[in-house]
Amino acid sequence: MPTFSYFCTMKIAGKHTKSLVYRPVLHLMLWLFLPVFMACSDNQNNFVPYAKVDKYISLVNYNNLVIPGNSMTFPSDGYSGLIVVCISDNQYLAYDACCPHEGLKNSIIETNPGQSGIVSSSNPVATCKVCGSQYILFNGGYPVKGPSTRNLKQYQVTVIDNRLWIHN
Repeated sequence: MPTFSYFCTMKIAGKHTKSLVYRPVLHLMLWLFLPVFMACSDNQNNFVPYAKVDKYISLVNYNNLVIPGNSMTFPSDGYSGLIVVCISDNQYLAYDACCPHEGLKNSIIETNPGQSGIVSSSNPVATCKVCGSQYILFNGGYPVKGPSTRNLKQYQVTVIDNRLWIHN
């Protein structure tokens, strides 16, 4: 009965032995670790960390949100805050207020720079106070100016009667 070493090595022209096991193992290791190495080459600050979002907003209490084009920023929700935008009747978008280019808790995008607390706005552009990137709040929060190349982190919005449920 042939031994394991018989399957692992072979003689080439009677001079040297060559391992047949190393090549498949190297290929397997390459495919397993390639995503890890590729992820390490990317700037790890280019993302918004996960934060549980489960917020209800009464449109009766925040009646600025019933006007299409208006937005409100809620600083205590999400990772760095929550921006809710009214697109049209019963259509809303919600984004995390963290700049995806910076990925830091204090890299907040603002619709009305300098204001604090719950902020109302009719400005369709939000600006990062750290890197200066600007994002359009309609149709996905995509960047239009600055170093950022990623859209804002978006949350799901469900309209229930006169309330919004923002969640992930």
